[in-house]
Amino acid sequence: MAKGKALAIFALIIGISGLGLGIYSLVFPQQQNSGIQKTWFVYDSGVHFTNPSYTDIHINAITINFTVKSGESVYGLFNTYATLVDIGTAAILFNFVLDGFVIMSPVSPEVIFSSDHKAMSGSVSLQMATDTILPGLHSITINLQGNFVNNAIEESTLLIQTYLP
Repeated sequence: MAKGKALAIFALIIGISGLGLGIYSLVFPQQQNSGIQKTWFVYDSGVHFTNPSYTDIHINAITINFTVKSGESVYGLFNTYATLVDIGTAAILFNFVLDGFVIMSPVSPEVIFSSDHKAMSGSVSLQMATDTILPGLHSITINLQGNFVNNAIEESTLLIQTYLP
């Protein structure tokens, strides 16, 4: 009989422990794996001019619609090939456009590709990372602003990744 009581007490302890672990896992869920969660990418071979000059030009061909889950951060990388004319000081300003709004410094970086009195071409890259984006569906593209109508970009890529820090 003592053997049966001991076995019943042992089984009760195991059951209570299992119940406690189950409640603990509900109250304190395991943290999700850190790292990249989802990736979106777009490539555009088109040529886009800064025409009209001194005007925000959103490049719709380089647009990504993406979803952010609670707790996720967002990383963006834009690459392009820019060409400037040789009239005076030529420049193109690049910004990210999130949900229709041009993001400017100091919230998001911007890059200026410029030259002084000579034609010039070269690669341009712009990156951003944010952990202050709300969960849900978002849209991101690139904004150009140039001081001459013949300044242009071509062969552009945009990469967006959500990640858990």
